[in-house]
Amino acid sequence: MSIEKAMEILRKYPLCDHCLGRLFARLGTGLSNEERGRSIKNYLLMRVHEKIISEGLSDESVNDVRALALSGHEPSIKFLRNLSIEISSVPCYVCGNSIFNRLDEWSRNIAESLRSLGVEYRSFRLGSRVPIDVLRKELNITTEFNISSSESIKRELNRELGKRVSSILGIQFSREEPDVETIIDITTGTITTQVMPIYIFTRYRKVHRVVNGKENTRWPIDRVVQAYSAQGAIIHTGGDDPSGARVLGNGRPAVIQVIRPGKRLDIKDVSPLLMDPSYDVLLEEFSYVKSSAITRVRARVRDYVITYRVLAIADDHVTNETMMSLHDYFRNRQVVQRFKHGHRVRRRVSMVYELYGRVIRGRLVEFLIKCQGNLYIRGFVHGGFGDVEPSIAGVLGIGIRPLEIDILNVTD
Repeated sequence: MSIEKAMEILRKYPLCDHCLGRLFARLGTGLSNEERGRSIKNYLLMRVHEKIISEGLSDESVNDVRALALSGHEPSIKFLRNLSIEISSVPCYVCGNSIFNRLDEWSRNIAESLRSLGVEYRSFRLGSRVPIDVLRKELNITTEFNISSSESIKRELNRELGKRVSSILGIQFSREEPDVETIIDITTGTITTQVMPIYIFTRYRKVHRVVNGKENTRWPIDRVVQAYSAQGAIIHTGGDDPSGARVLGNGRPAVIQVIRPGKRLDIKDVSPLLMDPSYDVLLEEFSYVKSSAITRVRARVRDYVITYRVLAIADDHVTNETMMSLHDYFRNRQVVQRFKHGHRVRRRVSMVYELYGRVIRGRLVEFLIKCQGNLYIRGFVHGGFGDVEPSIAGVLGIGIRPLEIDILNVTD
């Protein structure tokens, strides 16, 4: 966009230095929008003055200087005064000159609000709520004059407030994954603050099975809450474990979301507190991650390769030869699972990569199954009442009921 278009804009809309400079935000590296807007107005005045010197005073030139003066450009006001024309500035068409002159006041209030949280933090993010009519006026100008080099008033406001608050508190302004977040409503001056969660990637192992018909799943959540002086914690797992199953081997991936932590600790200081063998769920391999890790862990369930051990009871006797025949049949075999949701039926296809079976004694059998992470393992063994095809029970032609399930390994 040519800067010459700035004069066209000012002829129609009086804009303060901030709002004019913001239209040219991509031009002039190292300048604030206020500096950029003031520089543009100085340039435009010099161009008009040059024209007056070479061509003489004209109504067009006077009107252009008047447009600059109305926008609050002091050199233009003085220029007109020398021509015995008195004129005063008018409020900015976009912001009304009622926003950027309050930056220092709002910055102090935001800093005080963050200080009053009573928690540890090393970075913050700042947002703002701007009246819709201000945003609409800004959009009208960029659309009318086909401007592609601008930035939004909210972005400038957040940046300028962020710099000031950072200077007051001596902490870093961060747009991504900050420790705390604050939002100011510039209409009311209301400030809301939020302590952002901490996210810890870990792997968990369940070393106990069902006790008296109930899941024995004492997670060390109380240790997490205590260590971070937090309000609470949530576990996000990469897939669901079969009821009563143990999770052994390298464990299943999970993300711990720590709610409103009061402390920000080094992960090396926290991990010994969470690796308590007295709990039924053991946590290992700790590292801080971003919030997106939750989505990533959940979304990758179908990419996991899980090795199960299943102890089952058959309705009739089977031989080891029959059990061994399952190996060739199920090697790299697709399994179709159907899940009913009301009147709808959802279809899922999973892979079985390897399967080994053996008779322990009588009708008691054992399977080692290496499969895709989204396979419904119980249904795969007993057939899911016809909703899993093929299944072990279906291929053997007899009923089989799983007694114990262990996850031996999860490769992600």
